[in-house]
Amino acid sequence: MEASRPSKLKRALEKGNKKGLLKNWSEQMFFTLFVFDQKGVERPVSVPYGAELAMLVTLKKEEAEGLSASVEGVGELARPHIKSVPLWELARLACSDGCVLAWAKEGIVFERVVLLLLGYTALITSQDGSDSYYSINPIPLEGEGAKSLAPGRLQRWSVNSGSEEGDSWLVYDDSQNWSTNPYLPELPDNAVPASSLSSDERLIYDRWASPCLEGEIALQEQAAAGDEIALPGDGAIDQDYLTGPKRIYSLIEQYLFPNRKNLKLEVQPTTITPIVFDEQGKERQEEPIDAVKFVFQYIEQSSYGAAIAPQRIHEETLTLDDLERMPYKLPTAPGLHPLPAALQRLLKRHLGWGIFALSRRLEGGFYFFEGRLRHLLTALPDNSERRFFSDPDDERFPFLAGFRCGEEMLPVMVLGMQGGHYVCNPLQDLEVPEERVPAEMPLRDDLVVGGSMALWDLGGSIRIPPALIDFPEAWYKGMRVSAEHMVIQARNSLALYSYALRSDKEPEKADSESDVKELLKWLGIGGIIFVFILMLL
Repeated sequence: MEASRPSKLKRALEKGNKKGLLKNWSEQMFFTLFVFDQKGVERPVSVPYGAELAMLVTLKKEEAEGLSASVEGVGELARPHIKSVPLWELARLACSDGCVLAWAKEGIVFERVVLLLLGYTALITSQDGSDSYYSINPIPLEGEGAKSLAPGRLQRWSVNSGSEEGDSWLVYDDSQNWSTNPYLPELPDNAVPASSLSSDERLIYDRWASPCLEGEIALQEQAAAGDEIALPGDGAIDQDYLTGPKRIYSLIEQYLFPNRKNLKLEVQPTTITPIVFDEQGKERQEEPIDAVKFVFQYIEQSSYGAAIAPQRIHEETLTLDDLERMPYKLPTAPGLHPLPAALQRLLKRHLGWGIFALSRRLEGGFYFFEGRLRHLLTALPDNSERRFFSDPDDERFPFLAGFRCGEEMLPVMVLGMQGGHYVCNPLQDLEVPEERVPAEMPLRDDLVVGGSMALWDLGGSIRIPPALIDFPEAWYKGMRVSAEHMVIQARNSLALYSYALRSDKEPEKADSESDVKELLKWLGIGGIIFVFILMLL
């Protein structure tokens, strides 16, 4: 590796020389300080550096020893120690810890955009001299069997050449039997086995699969949280099934909604215009009906400064008749109201189970709050003649379960009971031929259209007899994307959604560079591909 001088590094940073930074500096070893916290977890030392928090780095060990002496005894930094780590790993660590890297003696600061480049990008130069930039994101796993799959050996890749972002795909360790082991998540169709990679690609894969550090900074959940998670039954359900959802619930309380008083319910009077179809199938609009829109929000101090930023979580609109039929009362006066405690718990349970269900799906992530929280308050199942209302005080619901439909086992979110049947949101798209639709389904004829029953991941709900509900062990105890990773994605989804809805700036007058910097502060380590599109291409 070229031992570039600080002046060359400064020029590469000033010119935005991506190729030079990746080729000459990404694997350069730097010294920095670490410390063990009160729980015995090793964490990097961050210190105030101008307006930022920074991990201090240097190429010389004696300089690092001087840094160690200067911070020893400050706050909780009783015994900092020195480690030599490649720059690309330090960049990932700084992103996950929400700070920058500073080579203070040389006056060099690695800002977040550069950290994203160094920490999440690899360069391959082909024989004809063209460059391809690969975005690499290891996917951390947990659950039974996770220890047999070394950390970092499941990775999401995307490639771009020039200014166009390419498709993304998973690269996986095919020494594991993914096709027949039910405890392993299902791989997407375009997943690529590591054994099929070219020699240059394999070098990239192995580099990210075998980091010097154990991993990025993990969210540390507190004890005694998530007690509201339950499952129905007479004790036959193994309580180990609840370990994952409870852990996610705990992280939600800590990192999504740490201040319960900041959860609010905004009431907005509105109208609904019903659409009906006549006997010929023609659409007709009826007279508008008075209704109320309920917007679930979390209010927090904005990263932008003194402004208070409402983060919109979910919204549902109910007619006045619906409100009268609800088993509990919601505020109807226009304005912002505290979110009742029972609804807070329902929201967190619904979100916790939703994140847990998605953690077994490797083809995407948690980026759409609205779809995952649908029917939080009420639903009109496709095979029901009356509206269903959730009961926030019934802490058995919602929960993840399996719907046995012919030869398929469809994941569903069970919202509650109606008429002796479970009301459920489908969690995957599925089309079932009429002959395979269970005869026990209530109002079965209402579900079959054109010779089949179509169920949708992000829309609709159905009633299912309890006899057709099951709890596949692998769904609860098998390998899945780690709780920390999923909650970080959810946090960034909420931030990105709120950023998109901001109305305090007119788009045509907004300063794009300023807005992007603000967005980076919101996103932390998540939304990497989105940030790449904005900043690196």
